Amino acid sequence: MASKDTINYINYSKYPIDQFENDVDGKYNYLLQNSIKQMNRDGFVSLPSFLLSDAVDKLTSCILKLEEDGVGFYSTDSHNVFLDADDQSDAMSPLHPRRIQLDSSKLIINASDLLLAKEAQAPNLDELFMSQRSVLNFISSVMQTKLYPSTDPYGKFYANIFREGDGLNYHFDQSEYSISLILQPSEEGGEFQFLPSSRTIVEGWDEMILDIDDIAEAVAPHSLEMKRPKLAAGDLYLFRGQNSLHRVSEITKGKRINIILTFNTEPDVRLNQYTLQKFFGVI
Repeated sequence: MASKDTINYINYSKYPIDQFENDVDGKYNYLLQNSIKQMNRDGFVSLPSFLLSDAVDKLTSCILKLEEDGVGFYSTDSHNVFLDADDQSDAMSPLHPRRIQLDSSKLIINASDLLLAKEAQAPNLDELFMSQRSVLNFISSVMQTKLYPSTDPYGKFYANIFREGDGLNYHFDQSEYSISLILQPSEEGGEFQFLPSSRTIVEGWDEMILDIDDIAEAVAPHSLEMKRPKLAAGDLYLFRGQNSLHRVSEITKGKRINIILTFNTEPDVRLNQYTLQKFFGVI
């Protein structure tokens, strides 16, 4: 059953994930099987209007207030597509995926700062997602593996604010699995784009391809195509980001706000120092 803490926040009428132990009408199993099919096909599952509007409004107000107060780290550093240190091997071209530096920028408000923000009476993300049995059971079942919430004090969950001119360039995630909650899509730009199950292909490239049409041409022989799901406020999506090249295109109008929730197949996983410094400003 849904806990008192989540009953007013999660759209259980549309997504009866709280019925996993008592699926009398079969609705939970129907949802689960459809989600598994989508995950196996695309490495991605979209759950529109997963969070109720009141929770979306409270979280958005909280994050915008933190931004107004100067909280967060504005990341403008460059990175390669694997989010690791630049490989300085002379045998590699400067345009190799492990060497080429791609620019990304966004404001990041880490988990520690989000948990300290109480004035907006926003839902506690630890309680709402990271330790909620119905959520943990559902995402583990969709991914078909036991998942553990990240224990990283900064990166277990965090808010991204993309302003005009910001974007998140091509990369593969450090964590195996992530969940993204869309709070506010941008008016223009800010499109989430991903190439399913593409890590092995990109690792084989001698030079990184950046133009989206050129990428489409390069992966066509592998029967892959770039996905561009339409996402709205309150939508939740599950993603195998470690295995799929992805980006958020440049924002050209408005702000894009989302929350990332991080899960792994082993307990007590934390981000590496490179990622902490590049994206959270932690030295």
